Amino acid sequence: MDILETNKIVKSELEKLKEDDLIFITNPGRMGDEDEITFIIKRENELTVYEVDGILYRKKNKKTDISLDDVLKQFPKWHDTWKNSNDKGYKGKYKYLYMGFGNGLSVDNCIYSEFKNYLNELVEDYLKNNNNSEKESLKYAAIYNVWENALISYSKEKGFFLK
Repeated sequence: MDILETNKIVKSELEKLKEDDLIFITNPGRMGDEDEITFIIKRENELTVYEVDGILYRKKNKKTDISLDDVLKQFPKWHDTWKNSNDKGYKGKYKYLYMGFGNGLSVDNCIYSEFKNYLNELVEDYLKNNNNSEKESLKYAAIYNVWENALISYSKEKGFFLK
């Protein structure tokens, strides 16, 4: 994917972030970003996009590297959402969207209802040339392939500056 420009972050910076400001976060899987996560922090009208590479298969340099455990500790509500991703009745801070092959996207519930309109439009467009029997099985991959474009459209419409 890598449509969004991302910022690198070190552990000391991660530890200063507040989960209340976290509005999007991906979890690693086996499709495309098996060793990284992307997350977005919202402050007023600015969305800062971070990427952490080597989250699972990292070198052991505790001063600069961030492990998956570090991120789970910093964002426990996201961790709880990820653990409960198969529970349709789960009510947490985030809406979990499965993106196939273990990948997932968690979207803060305070913006999900607006964001899903942008996402659904791009998913439908992505799937329009497939027959109805294939659409459901391809939906997850469609979300994986279009969520960043949906975020860009959503941000422009809402007047958010992507940084």
